[in-house]
Amino acid sequence: MPDYKAAARDFIENETQFHLGKIPTEQSNPLTRGLSSIIKKDTKAGVKTILAADKYIPEVSRGCFKGEEFARLVDDILRCMEEGRKVVFSSVGASGRMALQLDSTWRLFWHDLINKLPLRAEEFARMAEVTNSFMTGGDRACVRSVENFEDYMTFGARQTVDSGVTPGDVLVVLAECGLSSSTVGSAIQGDELGVSTYYFYCNPKDVLCEHLERARKVFARKGIHFVPLFAGNMAVAGSTRMQVTTIELLVAGAALEVAAWKWLGRHLDADEVAAIGLTALEPESYSDEFEKLVALLGSGEALEGMAKAVEYETDTYTAGGLITYITHAYLQDILTDTTERQPTFTLPPFRRTDDHTGPISWAYAKDPLYPSSVAWQHIIRRPIKGLDWTKEDYIKMGAVQSILDNPPKVGSGELSYYDLGWSDDESRYSRHPARLVLVDTDGLSANRGCLDWFNKNKAKFDGALTLRLGDIPEGSLSDNEIRVPLKLPHTLMELMTHVAVKLAFNLLSTATMAKMGRVWSNWMIQVLPTNKKLIDRSTRIIAELAHIPYEQACEEFFKSYLSRPEGQEYRESYVVETLRRLGVDPDKE
Repeated sequence: MPDYKAAARDFIENETQFHLGKIPTEQSNPLTRGLSSIIKKDTKAGVKTILAADKYIPEVSRGCFKGEEFARLVDDILRCMEEGRKVVFSSVGASGRMALQLDSTWRLFWHDLINKLPLRAEEFARMAEVTNSFMTGGDRACVRSVENFEDYMTFGARQTVDSGVTPGDVLVVLAECGLSSSTVGSAIQGDELGVSTYYFYCNPKDVLCEHLERARKVFARKGIHFVPLFAGNMAVAGSTRMQVTTIELLVAGAALEVAAWKWLGRHLDADEVAAIGLTALEPESYSDEFEKLVALLGSGEALEGMAKAVEYETDTYTAGGLITYITHAYLQDILTDTTERQPTFTLPPFRRTDDHTGPISWAYAKDPLYPSSVAWQHIIRRPIKGLDWTKEDYIKMGAVQSILDNPPKVGSGELSYYDLGWSDDESRYSRHPARLVLVDTDGLSANRGCLDWFNKNKAKFDGALTLRLGDIPEGSLSDNEIRVPLKLPHTLMELMTHVAVKLAFNLLSTATMAKMGRVWSNWMIQVLPTNKKLIDRSTRIIAELAHIPYEQACEEFFKSYLSRPEGQEYRESYVVETLRRLGVDPDKE
């Protein structure tokens, strides 16, 4: 066995900048404590418990909308539209996938607008190209986490340079909690290039600066515009795909809609504006609508529907089965949630098409309207960005030996190995019970051919249903339906619907995992340690639940981590294995 004690000692002594126990978003949220016990007894009560963690988002976002930095960001986006400059979104992990989504949503709006006002096609096509995006690890990270990349400021800096931003452009860094080195590197590099750089962060500045050198470096930059969005701890400790990405989506998405509406008011006549049929909201109204959305999801028919969906997925996975979602509208939103289940709950990642022996992901998402290569065009809506870095590049950026010896496959062609299109994927019904779920948002699936594919293919599965969200039209799409009715305002880029789909699927996946015991109270005991932040989180969870010192917990973690045979990382989390070895039953609170 490798020397686990030496590995633990190295992490304790030399990686103090990744000891994050003092950071609020890494701590347990008192509003969701006991989640796993609650939801095992009462699914609806568990769903409401998860929603409780969104309590402070309206207040915090409302304060942001009133602030100077939000107004400046809107003006900067509008300036880029007028001057032909770029607005680039950047981040890592869950926020990185959202950076791609913001970019894609902007492009979709302008492309769709061409159909309404065809004589404006040239102008609208230019507007669609105003935004761009990149995430740590390249676009392949939108389907599978890339190990260790977020630990390097140099990687974020290099991707910023590669994005081609220059003075006059805008760089929006969605820094999650302010913990990831790559996003710090991206922001500092943007500032050094003379780019108008915005840094969204979701922890108290004073706490970050007290404990993290990289935080002190970024907050020392006088040219960066800082946007504080700390809205409390996560529903599940450390799971930043929840409240962090929600408030960032709400604020950044509102900035895009407000800027677009101002540009349209300047450049279109009254009849053309009327033909659009949609507007932006007043900034603070987005906070009001979010508050209403959370209330809707936590009550009445919507709560009943969410509970049914959770129980359906729980029953499927408990029996060893698989879920396949199909949709066209809002596919990227759903894909993001299914991807994020892998590192959050130690689930098998999406399997490449050339892999016929690896584990199959419990959940998957497909577009039944197009072959995979075209489906990817509709998801990303710009050329795929990979990282075609050489070993020499990694050496210059100070990568560890394990990366030099085995560079990850993150090149431009990697997404082609993940089939999200209409093809018949036999692996999706190779285990039983295999279930097909047509996700219908605002009735769009009925009008876009998804229903035909659903009806044609559902006999291959052991069960099939339609999950209907949002503004649900009269009538049924199938004999078996789960309904989550939500009355939301329809705006230029349908921001509130995107937020609703995100919340609903975050609820669905988190509640399902908690009901299955893959969450302990509100701790992510099934965390997959793909970077130093997650190694620290694993260690702290072991220390917390086993009631042992951090140093001992770190040794015990590395003992599990280094002794497991290759290829068995999805058997169960190293945290759970360690707790069992220490005599702690992770199935009992």
